[in-house]
Amino acid sequence: MEVKVSSIKGAQEELKNCNTENIKLIIASSYEKNVDSVKNENKLILHFDDVTSVRTKSFNKSIAKQINTFINQIDFNKEKLYVCCDSGVSRSSAIAAAILRKYKQDENAIWKNYNFQPNVLVYRILCDELNLRNYPMRLQHKVNINRKALKRKIAESKL
Repeated sequence: MEVKVSSIKGAQEELKNCNTENIKLIIASSYEKNVDSVKNENKLILHFDDVTSVRTKSFNKSIAKQINTFINQIDFNKEKLYVCCDSGVSRSSAIAAAILRKYKQDENAIWKNYNFQPNVLVYRILCDELNLRNYPMRLQHKVNINRKALKRKIAESKL
């Protein structure tokens, strides 16, 4: 199973000169433009803001259902999944972590990566949709893992 997290621009560059037949995309963006520019026929485009509290354009159960329906159609033995958002940092990493968890893969590859800061609202609601229990203490533990990874990287860069 291969799940890759990227910015929309990064996916656009990476996929422009390759065969995308076995690649599925989930694209989350706050903007209407640029999402159609990623070369791929097999994509789910979602528009919601990168916020961690419930607002008008925040992640919700309806969006989570769309993701669940989309990933249930993927043959992970044959197909790769790219999960992209505007910057490739929070929304995409939260979606990828929940999907990895659903398929009993190492979601900590996301949480331990200092390049990502998974959006907790996205992760929590998507896990609920995927029938994955998310106790507050478990979620706080994941956030702490992510913060420690970032602190370690900052400390290393000061050396």
